[in-house]
Parts: sequence; structure tokens; C-alpha cells
Amino acid sequence: MGMAESEESIYERVARLEDEIATLRNEMDVLKSTLRNKIIRYEHKLIKKGNDVASIIE
Repeated sequence: MGMAESEESIYERVARLEDEIATLRNEMDVLKSTLRNKIIRYEHKLIKKGNDVASIIE
């Protein structure tokens, strides 16, 4: 049972999946950065209002 030419080799599939994983990791980094910035802005707003805030960042 040979592979048809249209089928991917295991190496091509692994390479494609590695690319997809790298893309997902980059997207997660962007989301984490965005969330971190939102939390920092929220904490800053609370501090300006005079609330004592222990940062959850760090």
C-alpha cells in the first residue's frame, strides 16, 4: 500500500503542525500581553482613586 502523491509525508505533517503550534504560541503571547496591560491599567485606576492595591502582576 503506497502513499498517493497528494498525501502528506509524516515529516510534512510534523513540520506543518510545528508551524501551527508556533503561530498559536505567538497568539497566546499577544493575548497574555493584552491582558497584562488591561490589569495594570485597572490597578493604576484603583490607585488613582486612593484604593490600596496589591498587584497581581509579578
